[in-house]
Amino acid sequence: MITRVRMPKLSENEEEQVITAWFKKTGDTVRRGEPLIEVSASKVAFEVEAPRSGVLRAALAGAKSSLPVGYIVALIGDAREALPDVSAANRKLMERHAAKAQSAPRPEARRAGGGESGVRATPAARRLARERGVDLARARAALNAEVVTESLLTQYLEQAGKRAAGAAKREPERA
Repeated sequence: MITRVRMPKLSENEEEQVITAWFKKTGDTVRRGEPLIEVSASKVAFEVEAPRSGVLRAALAGAKSSLPVGYIVALIGDAREALPDVSAANRKLMERHAAKAQSAPRPEARRAGGGESGVRATPAARRLARERGVDLARARAALNAEVVTESLLTQYLEQAGKRAAGAAKREPERA
């Protein structure tokens, strides 16, 4: 029997989480209890363990995907079993979540790292942005990310450093 792995609820106030990393890929053998994915919410990072042993038959969302609680992110089972179609259930859940998010009043957005308000970022990314004086809105746009994580912000800073070094080489020195 195929087992559906759902997006867990990490905290009382969070209705969606972000997959920050996959530890296995489709076709890999997984053992019950070993880490399958890393999920983060605004204040928590959590490893989701495989609920059973078998083969990871399908990974239904990629890293950096922001998904509602209950979304089916993976299917684990025997390699010979037919896969159930869970796309309709996931689509329905996404529609309900989007409708709920649009109807809910938006809390006052916070300013972090000198950036514009309303940028979704992990606490570690906000701290790094404050320390380095980075505009989170600009970093988010450059990275094309829905949620800015510490690793994405580090990548952005490395790219910005390389661009600055390249620009300095092209400009002649002035006396």
